[in-house]
Amino acid sequence: MTEPTSPLNIRDFRFFWLARFLAVFSTLSMVVLIGYQTYDIARSDYGMGRSEAAFQLGLLGLAQFVPLFLLTPVAGLAADRFDRRQVAAFANSIDCLIALSLAILTWQDALNLPILFTLAAMHGAARVFTGPAMSAIAPNIVPAPLLPKAIALSSIAWQSATVAGPAVGGFLYAVSPSLPHFMSAGMLVASASLILSVKPVRATASGGHAHPVRQIIDGLQFIRKQRFLLGCITLDLFAVLLGGATALLPVYARDILHVGTEGLGIMRGAPAIGAATVALWLSFRPFEHNVGVKMLLAVVLFGAATIGFGLSRSFPLSLVMLAFLGAGDMISVF
Repeated sequence: MTEPTSPLNIRDFRFFWLARFLAVFSTLSMVVLIGYQTYDIARSDYGMGRSEAAFQLGLLGLAQFVPLFLLTPVAGLAADRFDRRQVAAFANSIDCLIALSLAILTWQDALNLPILFTLAAMHGAARVFTGPAMSAIAPNIVPAPLLPKAIALSSIAWQSATVAGPAVGGFLYAVSPSLPHFMSAGMLVASASLILSVKPVRATASGGHAHPVRQIIDGLQFIRKQRFLLGCITLDLFAVLLGGATALLPVYARDILHVGTEGLGIMRGAPAIGAATVALWLSFRPFEHNVGVKMLLAVVLFGAATIGFGLSRSFPLSLVMLAFLGAGDMISVF
């Protein structure tokens, strides 16, 4: 039997690649529009000013972050102890129900802030299980020599969906506000079906018979003892917490740049374009020396681009700043 020369020659990987693309495409479209609808409803239905409505976006982000923070250790254990296909498919099914709820409530003009916050929190809980399970499937379905290519192709699926999902969702929202959510629900059903079509993927949890809580504590202690790793994580955490311009994109799309949901989708995809460009460059010229200094410079670029975006009143300039923001973030991630 001829050995495959590309991950795309492997049926299971093709299903996985398409499942990941559809999941990222649909969830990002949904999340970006949840933010826009939250801001728009706060302004129009609740009569809030720009600052008050922008604060609602902060609360929306918090609603997504809390389950993400609380459930991350549990999600890692779930990906280690259970069939990763089922974990990912279950998370996609939850997101599908969220998208379908958004579609129906938007169609009936029945959305309000409490409902949006509840659905956002549910999405945060689902998303935390999707990441570890999906990321760990690829190494189990391709031969070791093809793993670097598989990771690169998986990254392409993620980056291309990050660009296309919000853009398509924004344009469809301009046609009919409920349409992109119906689209997301259908894509998530297809994604769950595809991932379940992959051969069973179950990993043996590391740590023998150690209690799950003990494993979580051991992981946290390992990070605390590795000062370089702890420093990188902390620096990146504060950069994202204090410079998350993407959370405020609905404000700029609606009231500052006046580009509507179409412009919002394009703006949301701009950081991914910058990140993909840098990722391509780093694949040919990876960093090998002075990594710490380069990470610091990347955070400076991230901050400068965030400031530039905040001051911009030009849509093209804002897109450039967002692309630089994504580029700086990708260097930090690398």
